[in-house]
Order: sequence, then structure tokens, then C-alpha cells
Amino acid sequence: MPTQFETPTSSSDQEFTFMAIGMVAGAVPGIIVGLVIAMFIGHAAMWVSITGGIGIIIGLVIAKMLYAKKRNNRADAVSSSETLR
Repeated sequence: MPTQFETPTSSSDQEFTFMAIGMVAGAVPGIIVGLVIAMFIGHAAMWVSITGGIGIIIGLVIAKMLYAKKRNNRADAVSSSETLR
């Protein structure tokens, strides 16, 4: 049976990949921080959901900024190579 995974080729696929990685990268530390807070204060489910959600949002925003920066750098490189021709 062939695998169904394909590498992202379009720009929207690459953007969604950046966003997914950013959300996971933000959620993991958020969950860990929530568990540490819950050890001292209690109410683990509440703190994990709050800090995990904040981590997801921060990770998503940072991923969007990094993707925009990467896209702008790529566009600048293309325009400068066209100027050299």
C-alpha cells in the first residue's frame, strides 16, 4: 500500500505546515508550564488548558511571522535575480 504523505509543494501547503509546527511547538511548553503551575496551585485541567491555549496562539503567531519573512526573502531574491538578467 503506498503512503499518502506528499511533501508540501504549493505555498499554501507550506504555510499550513509552518502553522501546524508552530502550534505544536507552542502547545508543548504551554502544557508543561500548566502542569508546573498546577503542582503548586492545583486545578491541573484548568491550568493546562489555559497555558496550552496561550502557547498555541503564540506559536501560531510566530509561525505566521516566520513564514511571511521567509516568503518576503524569497520574493526579494527572485526580484534581484531578475534585475541581474
